[in-house]
Amino acid sequence: MQRNIVIRNGHVIDPANKVDGIADVYVSNGRIAAEADVKTVDLEFDAAGKYVFPGLIDYHAHVFPNSTEIGIDPDSNLLCQGVTSVVDPGSAGISTIKTFIADVINRSIMNVQGYINLCPSGMPTMKFHEDFNPKHWDKEKLRQALETYPDILQGLKIRISKPIMGDLPFSVFEQAAALARELDTRLCVHVTNPQKNMEEVASVLRKGDVLAHCYHGTGNSIIGEDGKVLDAVKKAQKRGVIMDAANGGNHWNFGVAEKAMADGFLPDIISTDLTSKTIFKDPVFGLPYIMSKYLMLGMSICDIVKRCTENPGKLMNGREKPGTLSKGALADVAIFTLEDHAVTFSDTSGAKRTGNRLFRPVLTLCKGEVVYRDITF
Repeated sequence: MQRNIVIRNGHVIDPANKVDGIADVYVSNGRIAAEADVKTVDLEFDAAGKYVFPGLIDYHAHVFPNSTEIGIDPDSNLLCQGVTSVVDPGSAGISTIKTFIADVINRSIMNVQGYINLCPSGMPTMKFHEDFNPKHWDKEKLRQALETYPDILQGLKIRISKPIMGDLPFSVFEQAAALARELDTRLCVHVTNPQKNMEEVASVLRKGDVLAHCYHGTGNSIIGEDGKVLDAVKKAQKRGVIMDAANGGNHWNFGVAEKAMADGFLPDIISTDLTSKTIFKDPVFGLPYIMSKYLMLGMSICDIVKRCTENPGKLMNGREKPGTLSKGALADVAIFTLEDHAVTFSDTSGAKRTGNRLFRPVLTLCKGEVVYRDITF
């Protein structure tokens, strides 16, 4: 049942519309509305002392349960965290993509999109890695899937870690990039412990491609011998390669992140790489937890929210673009308190940092419906 909802007195941060201040948010028939459009009010929330954001977008989380060992259910795990849109980073391959669409995307309340893993079987198990041998790629089926589901599929996914690629040469990654160009789509590449240095990796990518785990510290990282971000990586970001921090349990390093941020290199996207192993536990827990870590590292709230709403929202497919509170947009809204609370964050190497503020979700609207509400709000 669609309702007229008003959220009053909250500190609204909507980077897409350059809003940062106390304001009211109006919802009518499942969409963001103007005050004049809401003649009667069915639900009213007083968000005084709280933050009001567009529904968060987790651009990198594994949400293919039952068909993969690491997948989590998106609705039950993410809506309670203020996340209303999510992108799965290649859990499904071409042989399982229809199952992913039928079992996850079509049955979820929230907006779910995904990448197709170049390994036909995707990532069904962590007991062994994907096989990225190009002889197994099915270009025509990939083309057909991308053309059939343009509102759902973000592009192709490959992981180029040394243990995953094995004896396959670096040229396989270059072939993947060429295939993405041929199919007129983007390529998302997992870069932890890559086969070659990050300058060579970055040089392969084009505008719109996604470099996932940009702050990893395993093997070749984005930091050069001078302690600065490699020039080729900076140039890649400037030409439009998307830098996704994609935290994960094994793909994030304080030393790399702190040096990069000191050099003025911020990620374009802040995401989690959540799996069944990391949901609701350190070092990932969920997107508000990761946002709190960047707050501890010195990023502003506006800069953090931009990387969880506006920036990934621009990459989402379909006519309905999430990540904004623009009039007429689907009413995806997240309300948070920012609480004084000591918290210890850790990284892949076991390094720790202590923060003193945490984002706590208290209300989530998805498509104009209340899908989560803290009992105290």
